[in-house]
Amino acid sequence: MTQDATPTNVAQQATRMTNDLRGALILLGTFGSNDHPKALLKLRGGKIATVSRGDVVKGETIVAIEEGRVALARNGTAHWLAMPAPRS
Repeated sequence: MTQDATPTNVAQQATRMTNDLRGALILLGTFGSNDHPKALLKLRGGKIATVSRGDVVKGETIVAIEEGRVALARNGTAHWLAMPAPRS
């Protein structure tokens, strides 16, 4: 069986970088010990940041890191950022 080449426009769309995160952070993972947990965040533009409790990212303070989620706070309001669900 022969394999046809991938059309150029399909290859370009599949491999292009996107900045369309709507300003959101994406949690890529959590790691480290219970005493010193860390998290990997993907920022708008594709930059990856390793963060710990007390770090400030995009004006929000990392207040807690648990397995698979991070709590961020700004102006007295906190919210959880969870890892995206795997696609099936």
